[in-house]
Amino acid sequence: MANYFETLLTAAPGSVVTVEPDYIVVNDGVSYVAATEARSAAAPEKVLVIFDHNVPTGDPEGARVFGVIRDFAKKFGCKFIQAQGVGYQYMFNEVVKPGEIVIGGGSHSAIFGANGALGFNVSPLELARIIETGKYQLIVPETVTFRVEGKLKDGVSMMDAALTLLKNSKCIPGSIIKFVAPALSAHEKSVLCSMACGTGAVTAICVEKGETERVLDLATVESMAVYPCEVRSAQHMAEIAPVASLAGTHVTAGQIGGFTGGTIEDLRVAANIIKGKKLARGFRLTICPAASADYIAACEEGLLELFIDYGAQISAAGDHSVVRQGAGVIGKGETLVTTGLYTYNGCMGVADSKVYTTSVETVACASFTRTL
Repeated sequence: MANYFETLLTAAPGSVVTVEPDYIVVNDGVSYVAATEARSAAAPEKVLVIFDHNVPTGDPEGARVFGVIRDFAKKFGCKFIQAQGVGYQYMFNEVVKPGEIVIGGGSHSAIFGANGALGFNVSPLELARIIETGKYQLIVPETVTFRVEGKLKDGVSMMDAALTLLKNSKCIPGSIIKFVAPALSAHEKSVLCSMACGTGAVTAICVEKGETERVLDLATVESMAVYPCEVRSAQHMAEIAPVASLAGTHVTAGQIGGFTGGTIEDLRVAANIIKGKKLARGFRLTICPAASADYIAACEEGLLELFIDYGAQISAAGDHSVVRQGAGVIGKGETLVTTGLYTYNGCMGVADSKVYTTSVETVACASFTRTL
């Protein structure tokens, strides 16, 4: 639907546009509610139903939600996808093409901007209406443009750059962020775009050239951490600060992977850091490949064997940013450092624990030092 795509990027801000998205995504995250609300599917061939969060189901509620989305897909003849890992990553690698538009109910559909596509997040109820009509209406946003320049320091990653962007840049509410980033790899672009909506933007896209208003200087980026917060609704307000401010903090467990931190590029970084090192005694490290393709690649490259020999535990490909019961949870008084996206109380087990989001590099180093 390139015409819709071009309209959204060129139409006058404030004008109302109705588009027919190329893909509409429902998963077992918050968007599963759309499957309980939609009474029909105007274009079932465009609706992808993906099981990718609570994988394998770790509690009775997860099993119930799985049944909801499975039955929805069967009822309306939509494609049901499981065993592919995180839906965003699977679609980014295998499905979405430049010029396409994707509507989902999660928080990170902007990842498709790294592929020259546009991804939008909507509420579960709005997602249900889009499923029923096959159409999405929105007011064309303002565009805010960043030039990405400079080079990251050793030990600092694009995740740190994305967290720096979230800490320092609050864009025009509802804007589109355009990154002029010709020097970034596809993986680096995907990390930057997937995190961009935390600034208040509705989506993001990477381009090779263009006029810019602001600068993201990678040379100034430090290793960053997202601090614990009280409740999920306050996650977007959680404090973001340099990891250096946590120097000496004792850490009980670590998690590398899921949607952020689990790609084959990330797993290679982690393997390179821990190679020749010893897992700290008593430290629990979990590795979660993002997509099944990442899992297979890590196996073929010998990375999973390296992680197992190191003492890490391997989880099924999936998101794993929120695990209240099952593999990977932490207990009372424990501290987890993770590449996962959530740090609110209880997101990884009991409420009386602490979770910090950091880069793959920071988690890997903490696994043999037990400190930040």
